[in-house]
Amino acid sequence: MCVRNLDVLLINPTTQLSLFSICIGTCTNIENIQWNIYQGLRNSSSNLTEWILFNEMISYENIWFFGTNTSNFTSTNNLFLNNPQINLWQFEVVYTMTSGINSNTLNLVINQPPSNGSCSINPLNGTITTLFTVSCPYWVDENGVKDYSLYGIVILSENENNQAFF
Repeated sequence: MCVRNLDVLLINPTTQLSLFSICIGTCTNIENIQWNIYQGLRNSSSNLTEWILFNEMISYENIWFFGTNTSNFTSTNNLFLNNPQINLWQFEVVYTMTSGINSNTLNLVINQPPSNGSCSINPLNGTITTLFTVSCPYWVDENGVKDYSLYGIVILSENENNQAFF
């Protein structure tokens, strides 16, 4: 049915998820396509995951979830942002055909943010010609820090000669 990827995928909780499925093989007379979402509970002693159906899909249809009965399914980031206590998710697509039922799943792990670091900038004020140094030491991430993003605010002010400064 679907090409299966056995790896667990890491996902940022602020990401919108779009999944596409294609039925391969004997896919004649598709009667229904249904997407299901499960939350995972990991038992550390047995190293097994129990998958529990996320029972709020109907409540959030066309709000958080789009295309629940199509081959193109979208979940907004609200699923992850409003359930921060859940780190394991499983998305299942089920094809019902006259010849039988086929399904496939994709398991996701919410990527945890880096920790224990800080950032500083020197100098704190300047103009467009000022060279700023940004330092962000001691960040730790179990998956490694891949990149950094820097955001700033530009504040315009004028001096007594009506010259604008950033």
